[in-house]
Amino acid sequence: LACKMSKGSKKRLLMLLCLVTGVLSAFLDNVTTILLISPVTIKLCGLVHQNPVPYLIAEAIYSNLGGTATMIGDPPNIIIGNMLSKFIGFNDFLFNLTPGVILACPAVFYFLLWYWKEDFAGELKADIPRLVKLYPITDPALLVKCGSVLACVISSFFLHPLTHFDPSWVAILGAVWLLIAFDMHHCHEALHGVEWDTLLFFAALFVIVEGLGELGLLRFVASTLGSMIAAAPVESRQLFAIVLILWVSAFFSAFVDNIPFTATMVPILKQLAADVPGVHIEPLAWALAFGACFGGNGTLIGASANIVMAGKAAAEGYHITFVQFFRVGMPAMIISMVVVTFYMMIGNAVYYQSLAMASLADST
Repeated sequence: LACKMSKGSKKRLLMLLCLVTGVLSAFLDNVTTILLISPVTIKLCGLVHQNPVPYLIAEAIYSNLGGTATMIGDPPNIIIGNMLSKFIGFNDFLFNLTPGVILACPAVFYFLLWYWKEDFAGELKADIPRLVKLYPITDPALLVKCGSVLACVISSFFLHPLTHFDPSWVAILGAVWLLIAFDMHHCHEALHGVEWDTLLFFAALFVIVEGLGELGLLRFVASTLGSMIAAAPVESRQLFAIVLILWVSAFFSAFVDNIPFTATMVPILKQLAADVPGVHIEPLAWALAFGACFGGNGTLIGASANIVMAGKAAAEGYHITFVQFFRVGMPAMIISMVVVTFYMMIGNAVYYQSLAMASLADST
């Protein structure tokens, strides 16, 4: 289908793959999306005689960009949403982060086209009608069932302000519903597909973060950032805090996987908002989300989706090195961060600053 819609254009094929990856990452999470789409991309590139590495790196980048748009799209957002559930909800992520993602995606795409201009020059060499006939949808009924369940689950996420039903329970009930609709005899196969190691990693991570808090490390970091932010004039304090957290989060997340970094930073933001007058927790959360998710594009180890992509590529004989990814990912990260910095500055002028002034008035 992607080849058919591309009409033989390499650039259009890249755009379609990036678009599909970004949209799926917003609602399936970026790691799952890369697990699904990277093997398909490698096979597709083999059929049309293309080097899959540029497509795979672009998909990893767009999985991190697209996953930023929703609460469930990227592990850092899941952590932020769960740890700050008293302040922000699913729809808040959508309304505040999605516009920034939409603005950043075209800028990054044109950079990728410029960087790989030789790879994407010319037309695809493939018999596209023949490919369409060779690879039809094998189980339309199951596709309809999966699509229906996914649509209901996503709709329930949007209805959270009305139902107050926890998103995690919505996802679990959706999975159970799909198992029943599919075949309960294959339940054990589905359970084998659950990333238990990832779940245990998250559980252990929160234990470690709590231990760091008890040791006083988080208080030290919070006091350092807090003193820097408090030194700024009250009228520009929130703007300074937003920009500082955006860029600090981006560069830390690029070299330290964004999951543990986010889990460490959220308690710091809560303490900052509580201790520093003129700063509101909501824009700080969005700054952290943008910085941690977009910062994951900086290096190969910056996000779990990047590592999964490299692993899938290596399994098929395509080795993506740290430097190879860095040369593309770091400029893409900086471009996207510049775009969302201006976006957050405008948001602060239009709306967020009023929240900060209201919290300052309440504190006095």
